[in-house]
Amino acid sequence: MKKAITLILLCVITVSAFTGCVFKSLERKYINMSVSELEKLDDGELFDALLYRTDAKVDKYDSVKEGMKTLSYAELVFYVVSYYEIELQNGGLCQYFVNSSRETASELADCLEAIGATEQKDLFVKFVTDNNIDLNDLSSFEINSIYEYEAQTKRYPFDDYDDASYELEPVSVPLMKFVREHISEF
Repeated sequence: MKKAITLILLCVITVSAFTGCVFKSLERKYINMSVSELEKLDDGELFDALLYRTDAKVDKYDSVKEGMKTLSYAELVFYVVSYYEIELQNGGLCQYFVNSSRETASELADCLEAIGATEQKDLFVKFVTDNNIDLNDLSSFEINSIYEYEAQTKRYPFDDYDDASYELEPVSVPLMKFVREHISEF
């Protein structure tokens, strides 16, 4: 029995180390790419590459807000909208607000406007306005447990927002068009 547990733990550690190496390898690959190399990537891989690149810049700072100040305009727009898109597709607007991605929320409407996602921007602004959400103070969305998350999902009509958002064009479409038009800023 001890041998089986030891073997399982060894496998888990090996897989974790391998996965970490793969991510570090991708990160190095993407961070070192030239603009001409980035241009050759399909939209999915370009999205991943730019996520690695912008995260690497922002992660050097103690706070997301501080790190965001160091990004070019195109990088900022990509960074803000990409986290919104990831969270929205993964768990909805509530997840966007409860995760650290909420630190990008005060910039979201302007960034959605910049990429031409005006319907998404209007939906977001209406939700925030209708529910009196202060995008400069989202501390009330901080959670420490699944129970606190469940309580957050009931605070506002997040399901209605998510349903309406999913009826619109995904923001990834105009985002990647914007990225390609501003690729030299990455």
